[in-house]
Amino acid sequence: MMTKQSTPKKRGAILVIDDEPDICELFEQVLGAEGYTVLSAHNGLEGVERNTEKNPDVIILDLKMPKMDGIETLKAIRKTDPAVRVIILTGYGSAGTIRDALDLNVYEYISKPFENDTIRRVVGEALADIGEETRNVGPKPVEGRAAGRGKRHE
Repeated sequence: MMTKQSTPKKRGAILVIDDEPDICELFEQVLGAEGYTVLSAHNGLEGVERNTEKNPDVIILDLKMPKMDGIETLKAIRKTDPAVRVIILTGYGSAGTIRDALDLNVYEYISKPFENDTIRRVVGEALADIGEETRNVGPKPVEGRAAGRGKRHE
């Protein structure tokens, strides 16, 4: 009899906010296989609620969604959670939209289509940065990533 080996759980909860269920499922498979806890929300309002309820470490947020777009969602999240790492994911990024997102302290910007390895790496870096900031608490604020690196991955 074969037993399924389970991947050890890594510390870190990821909230994916995207109106495309297939994208949410992809993240659940890719990041879940890495041992992360992956939560999904299929619109901005649901994403804001899930963030408040579950307090994830990282949010992956699509910019182009009906009713409440990614920028509106991010503004609502920032009102109650200014420190959560947010990775912007979009196939429709204009310079103005990217600038708006960067002003709201995003960690990374990733264009669709993307490679699964890019997602794994960026999420891992975001979580590692959280650990670094926790260990480096002191009078001098951490610059760079804490202020939003705004790197763009295509």
